[in-house]
Amino acid sequence: MLESLKNQSIVTKTLYLLALLLFILWVIPSMVSYYSDMEQYKSSQQEIVKLASKYGVDSQTQPFSQEQFYKDTDKIFEKVTVKKLDEKRYSIEIKMKREDLNSFYNFINTLSLRYYVQIDGELKFKAKDDIVNVSFIISKL
Repeated sequence: MLESLKNQSIVTKTLYLLALLLFILWVIPSMVSYYSDMEQYKSSQQEIVKLASKYGVDSQTQPFSQEQFYKDTDKIFEKVTVKKLDEKRYSIEIKMKREDLNSFYNFINTLSLRYYVQIDGELKFKAKDDIVNVSFIISKL
């Protein structure tokens, strides 16, 4: 191979050199970056799986459904009311005991992991004796 390279013209030798430089300066760093990004992705994915199991969240995010939302939240809280405001917005009212506030905060933190929704505005709390009422508006994404 070296013998045939010696017999090539200077233009061919220069093109081979440029191809080698291109490979060294562009392809190899791109490959290294790709594999480091893959390792970071796998690490992040494992962390998400740990958090999902810690908070009891399914790994599959689902489109928002009034019925499914009601089924999921009715198990956790005393009373849940879901009212459709328009095509993408819903008014949510939750009634719970004070000792269920930690469950509520976990529920709010994992809401966007369960459904394609976001909370619009603020959470409105009203407390009376041992009962807490929370109301908020969510929007489908």
